[in-house]
Amino acid sequence: MGIDLGSGLHSGRLVVTEHVSPTSFAELESEWRAIEVHARTPFASWDWAVAWWAQLREDKLGVTDSLSIRTVRTREGRLLAVAPMLLSRRPSFGPIRMRQLQFFGADPNITEQRGLVALPEWQAEAYQALVAHALRDADSWDSMLLSGVPADLDLGALASSPSFEWRGQTTDYALTLPNSWAAFRANLPRNIKESLRKCYNSLKRDGLDFRLQVAESVSSVEPALKHFFALHAARSQLAETVHHFDIFSTASAQSFLADVCRRFAARGALRIFQLLIGDQVVAVRIGFVAGDTLYLYYSGYDPAFAQYSVMTTTVAEAIQYGILHGFSRINLSTGNDVSKARWSPTEHVTRQALITSNSRRAKLKHRMYRQCVHAIGSMPALRRVTTFLTRRSAPPAPASP
Repeated sequence: MGIDLGSGLHSGRLVVTEHVSPTSFAELESEWRAIEVHARTPFASWDWAVAWWAQLREDKLGVTDSLSIRTVRTREGRLLAVAPMLLSRRPSFGPIRMRQLQFFGADPNITEQRGLVALPEWQAEAYQALVAHALRDADSWDSMLLSGVPADLDLGALASSPSFEWRGQTTDYALTLPNSWAAFRANLPRNIKESLRKCYNSLKRDGLDFRLQVAESVSSVEPALKHFFALHAARSQLAETVHHFDIFSTASAQSFLADVCRRFAARGALRIFQLLIGDQVVAVRIGFVAGDTLYLYYSGYDPAFAQYSVMTTTVAEAIQYGILHGFSRINLSTGNDVSKARWSPTEHVTRQALITSNSRRAKLKHRMYRQCVHAIGSMPALRRVTTFLTRRSAPPAPASP
């Protein structure tokens, strides 16, 4: 079903269409890829969406996901935005079943940012059209989780509605790259300059030669990820530092990452940075190409080489790689910690909102659901069973990548 909106900043009208069949991925591929070159992150790309739906969607007693991709077009048919969305039902059946419309990535540890991908000049109108379309069909859902909304986006009267509630924000951190490492380093704060000097000098002092190896091809994915999974897990076991969860400890999480890395590699958009000392891989950081941005995803390193700050060296080498290969920026990912702040990055903030359906059925179910949640919370045995039935593939709230 589509809904026309009056003209916004541009003349003409927008049409939103829902796509519920998996064949929509193939039908939208070429148009989707054409607009994702404007994205700042890899998470709303065609490859990420296809891999996510194949590997991480839920179909169990506690929760079931149904496909609900939304496209935003001009009246003439030009694609302006794609919203990779789904409808989650919790539990899968019964009188208190709640239906939430949300973006792919109900795994905040794996999909770090959720939202639509759009032509930059149409992003605001696309979000407004998306919400208007959903509200027109409010009987089909009970709540809508709207993610990736730019902090400076004005949603007008919608934001002041009783059914609208802001639910937090996500911040990522980007470095604008000059045309040389020397120019980049000259503008760094003194503390990171000193850290870099110590990183490189400590290896040299102990007679350790290092080199950077970048995995880009499909054939290099499996061996590179084998090192990554081992080092990511090793990092998570460190006790006397900021704790990092082993996000990829499950088979489903590992299958997803392998799938998405192969897809990105097939189109030349994968960079897995591996720092080697001799023949040993001591640190790994996964990178994805998103337009003119190199997005640095999760990492891992060998605790035996922690004294050499090999993770800092790996990031520094990745930045030099980005400069050498003409990227405009490096995105250090989400998570506010010293490993990002010391590079003096630019912050980019997006917001998340919860919109409640105004249908009578939704209001009644919300009341019933809150009463059931309260009852479950007071019964430990039932709470454990509910957690098992609805759990996702990753643990909660990790530290930064």
